[in-house]
Amino acid sequence: MGRRRYRRKRSKVQSNIEWIILGAVVLYAFYKKALQAIQIFIINVKHDIQMLSALDWLYIAVIITSLLGLVMIFLNNRIARQRHFHQEQAKLRVLRDSEYQKLMSMSSFEFEKFVADLFIAKGFEAELTPRTGDGGKDIVLRKNNDIYIVECKRYNEKNKVSRPAIQKFHSALLDMGAKEGFFVTTSFFTQPASTYSLNKPIKLVDLPRLIELIEEAKGI
Repeated sequence: MGRRRYRRKRSKVQSNIEWIILGAVVLYAFYKKALQAIQIFIINVKHDIQMLSALDWLYIAVIITSLLGLVMIFLNNRIARQRHFHQEQAKLRVLRDSEYQKLMSMSSFEFEKFVADLFIAKGFEAELTPRTGDGGKDIVLRKNNDIYIVECKRYNEKNKVSRPAIQKFHSALLDMGAKEGFFVTTSFFTQPASTYSLNKPIKLVDLPRLIELIEEAKGI
């Protein structure tokens, strides 16, 4: 029994060695073929270079110069776009900080009047609702015989508008038979609130979008 196991083990080792040798031979053959192909390619390239005329060299120089010029133009345009993007982002941050401080210094009613003026600047007729019992809307807009409503919430950035507030606003929109509603806040909306408004005629205006509206009204 011991001799049989030894023979089997020896046969298996011998088989593995044979496969290793065969693999090495195949790899060497591929190496030789690849080396031969590279050598032939280099010889052909050298021959083609020697056959080039002065006019051919001129064409090549023009092509290389043109390609380098195109690359430089592309890189310069990309750098310019990146610089412009960073400038616009910095401008927006400055605008946001300054406008945010102004917005947060307003009372709730002053903020509603400010938002009404923004929509007037965009071509709407705006009417503020009574301070109490407004029915879930702060501003009624009219444009081309259509009615729109606006709800305003002057919250700090940590106090987000939740889904129940959007549901209440949606009910007000249906009661008024309004074409569309705008929910404007100096804060942000929770994910459930955003999801709820997706298939409804409601536009959510958070702080970044409000800053954009202010910028548009100023004609910047």
